[in-house]
Amino acid sequence: MSALRAASLRHLLRHPAQLALAFLGLTLGVGTIVAVDVATASAQRAFELSLEAVNGAATHRIAGGPRGIDERLYVRLRQLPSPGVPRPLLAPVICGYVTVAGRLLQLIGLDPFAAAELNGGTGARSGGAGFGMRGANEAREWFTAAGSVMVSAPLAYELGIAPGAGFDLAVGGVRHGARLIGVLEEAGPGFDGLILTDISQAQEWLGAQGRLSRIDVRVPAGAGGATVLARLRAALPPELALEGTRREARETFAMTDAFTTNLRAMSLLALLVGTLLIYGAVSFAVLQRRAIIGVLRALGATRGEVLALMLGEAAALGAAGGACGIAVGLAIAHGLVGLVSRTINDLYFVVAVRSVSVPASTVALAFTAAVATALVAGLVPALEAAGSAPRLALTRSMLERRAVHLARRLALVSLVLALGAAATVLLSSRSLLAGFTALFMLLAAAAALTPAALHALARSLASLLARSSPAARLACADVAASLSRTGVAVAALGMALTAMLGVAIMVESFRESLREWLSQTLRADIYVSAPGVAESLERRLDPQVVRALLAVPGVRAHSEGRRTTVESARGPVDLNAVSLAPESHPGFIFVRGDPARAWPQFAGGAILVTEPLAWRLALAPGDTLALATALGPKALTIAGVYREYGNDRGEVLMDLAEYRRLFGDDGIAALGLYLAADASPARVMEDLRAAALGRQALLIRSNADIRALSMGIFERTFVITRVLYWLAAGVAALGLLSALLAWELSRSRELALLRTLGLTPGSTALLVIAQTLFMGVAALLAAIPAGLLTALTLTEVINRRAFGWHIDLHLGVAQFTSALWLALAAALAAGLYPGWRAAHMPLAGGLREE
Repeated sequence: MSALRAASLRHLLRHPAQLALAFLGLTLGVGTIVAVDVATASAQRAFELSLEAVNGAATHRIAGGPRGIDERLYVRLRQLPSPGVPRPLLAPVICGYVTVAGRLLQLIGLDPFAAAELNGGTGARSGGAGFGMRGANEAREWFTAAGSVMVSAPLAYELGIAPGAGFDLAVGGVRHGARLIGVLEEAGPGFDGLILTDISQAQEWLGAQGRLSRIDVRVPAGAGGATVLARLRAALPPELALEGTRREARETFAMTDAFTTNLRAMSLLALLVGTLLIYGAVSFAVLQRRAIIGVLRALGATRGEVLALMLGEAAALGAAGGACGIAVGLAIAHGLVGLVSRTINDLYFVVAVRSVSVPASTVALAFTAAVATALVAGLVPALEAAGSAPRLALTRSMLERRAVHLARRLALVSLVLALGAAATVLLSSRSLLAGFTALFMLLAAAAALTPAALHALARSLASLLARSSPAARLACADVAASLSRTGVAVAALGMALTAMLGVAIMVESFRESLREWLSQTLRADIYVSAPGVAESLERRLDPQVVRALLAVPGVRAHSEGRRTTVESARGPVDLNAVSLAPESHPGFIFVRGDPARAWPQFAGGAILVTEPLAWRLALAPGDTLALATALGPKALTIAGVYREYGNDRGEVLMDLAEYRRLFGDDGIAALGLYLAADASPARVMEDLRAAALGRQALLIRSNADIRALSMGIFERTFVITRVLYWLAAGVAALGLLSALLAWELSRSRELALLRTLGLTPGSTALLVIAQTLFMGVAALLAAIPAGLLTALTLTEVINRRAFGWHIDLHLGVAQFTSALWLALAAALAAGLYPGWRAAHMPLAGGLREE
């Protein structure tokens, strides 16, 4: 065993480049997984800290509908008798969003005495929404000075506001004066996105006098607490709900499940490509040591000792790559967390991520995955090395013959994997996990088929070029004759190209489907909305401003809209209440239901639902969906299902008049304006801004502006996807470089012989580069059909099951040319150094056998 170890160590020291490339590939694969997990965990942790800061010690909350809660209910609940059971602790809260210096922050209006009581008098320093003021001056200003607010010390520093300084904040487009009376020095990171003020001040700013967003409740655990909760529920009007505070966190972050699942799948792709790279590295190490292993086996080394040695090397590589991959992943995560949080802010909810959270489970799983990947990748070549007879281990022809037989068997495995992927899709109608399983089976099928395809293509091309170009015939035949070295490298590159093509086609298909949907859906000429978060209480247009806008010359018709979130029997759903102009109806693309019958039903009180919501809740025309309204639960009939790409959770469309009847909310947040034929949109927009000047700062955009904004959000969303598949492509390129380096090192004698027979140094370099370019093209040819199947799987299975969207497949030349340039660039980069080395190596040293 000591001789085996010594031989192994000498080999590794003599071939550090190949080992380093395998190590780098594994490091990048593990690092990508760590970066994605850390970025998503950081966003989730920031959101949880924000909820802890807002909720404090509350165990439950009483939540209202779109109009909130009448504050008189809070007084009645405080006066409820509680004989024989503990009295619940209650604290009124009103929430909204404000903008300060371009930064969107959450405004929390609270009663400091009730909040302190609910939090046990501990205040912000223990994470509660209540806080302790540091002096009588602060307490006096809190209650008496208009616009008094408090923020955390880091937020005050970031905004550049000192205690005692005044500043402006905007609420729903209306500017107000505020004054920072003090900072929360010891507040946790959850307060870094919050502004605290008195409840009456928040009601004034939000335009919600006499209303509350919620009532926080704290009850003791056990039977006494259950009795208290039962009495509270009995005292609530039907439109209000009493729920646990943890439910909001679960439901809100559940919105991002499909998004984060897609990111993790893309990160696993990099590790999957890295698996092939490690397999190649261990295989090449076995091939390069075939003579030494054969001699040692002949001298008495057992199969078990050889197997243990090979697996020990793989495990050491996995451990080292895992450790470095974790460090690299943490470095990548600092950049990736910004992309992830920006996408979450664009699509789901507002979250401020200030620090990177590293779950211990992520580190442990990443390290375990690295070692397991290395062991799995090294198992087959290790078994081959241990199982070979000593005499056969000295024969390269036997090794290449085995490689050809293995390639043929892998082609059959590829067929089985492809059929398994198809069966997995057909037998699992809604499972996203099954969809990703089918996707990875398809990618594995493409990788398994590539060596056989490379061998057949190289031999066929060698036969075709036999008469016209002996050098080209030699190059192709050599690729086919070295399948044990070239097959794995081309398979890794082919898998990365397959994923790249599939993702590129999916992204382009989604982009074109979105562009077509926007061109058909955006019917109005100009859109006007109040700034802020779509479903927030303060996001509404001033009625006087609305009348002034509609009186602007050139406006001939308009639509009105109000978005909110309501409770349903199936969980919270987004609701879009609209009053539509007749021109708006053609903008709704029905995927189920007859528009001729659905629109009259909609005007009579029925609802329409988007395709994602219909998929998520398994809804169809004729079904009912029960919503919690101000009049109590109301079962509404679904008249149709329409296409919509703006909300992956889906939404309900309701007539605005019916919404006002059911919810008692007469606010509107957006207008769609239709102009007269002779009106100039630019001139009308100027008049609209002049009409709102000094009253409310509005977002006034043209049809084209909305399309550009939507496409910009789309592009930002898929930046992360592109980063991840380029990482996978980089790992594959490293695999090709590693394989070619090992190949060129092993064929030094062959190339030196060609040089002695008259091949010039330049021709030798061109021969090597031509071979690498051929392998790059071969990988691309194998990846094209697999990439098309991958794209179909992504659009028709993965996206459908994750989001409920139907995406039309769009193919373009750019998608394939990008893959071509990547294949050629990777092959060229991998062939430059081996080509240079082959052209400049000493002939005597090359001809000498080891």
